Amino acid sequence: MLISDAVLLGGGVGKRFSESRTDLALPKQFELLEGIPVFVHALKSLESTGQFRTFVLVFPEAFLETARKALEAHVSPELSKRCVLVAGGEQRQDSSRRGLRALETQDPLPTRVIIHDACRPFLSREFLERMEDALEDRSYGAWIPTVPVVETIKSVRSKQVVETVDRSSLHRVQTPQIFEYGVLRSLFESLENDPNLQFTDDASICEYYGIPVGVFGGDERNIKLTYGFEMEMLRILFQGQTNTSREAACDLESATTFTA
Repeated sequence: MLISDAVLLGGGVGKRFSESRTDLALPKQFELLEGIPVFVHALKSLESTGQFRTFVLVFPEAFLETARKALEAHVSPELSKRCVLVAGGEQRQDSSRRGLRALETQDPLPTRVIIHDACRPFLSREFLERMEDALEDRSYGAWIPTVPVVETIKSVRSKQVVETVDRSSLHRVQTPQIFEYGVLRSLFESLENDPNLQFTDDASICEYYGIPVGVFGGDERNIKLTYGFEMEMLRILFQGQTNTSREAACDLESATTFTA
């Protein structure tokens, strides 16, 4: 039986985001989007798939109580009971390690685990369906969503172009990333023997230790909130989603009235 759990990483304080905004009292993962904190949007989207047993939410220790209150205000008691709050570490991989360790108390242990950025709140239904397919496909020890690079890429050194890079095989990486839980936990244990190794995403750890990583189609709308202007982009996406839902409801109501 396949058992899947989820880790949402919100352990940072969002320095680049806060530098572009002067009105922030909380890290970006708590920024309100359509009246709901960014991380709650991500949590609810993942929960809507019905694929995950437990959600580990990793935040700066100083904001764990803020996260708890946000859960009380914005999610059902049933979902809140399935959430485990964990203090993050100094680096991303430290937060991932702590999130994975929090799952060690689960009985039974998960078969697979996803690691998702808490600041990627917009997960479309189509994208989630692709994620679900990859979650059930164990032909790879890890799966990651990617989107092809469409811009021209230049290699630059000392403010001068060195070369134009062939972009045909280049992809931008997103989350959620999917892993065999036991494999990823053992890799993190190996990392503890070499604290100087630092990776920008969890799939890179698999690559470093020779674990094949598969890819599935990402989504350009799966924006990671990094700078202030991206909040407006996300608001437009969510408003469009709301309008689409309303239109669908109106269509359904009209169809029902006609049938009656």
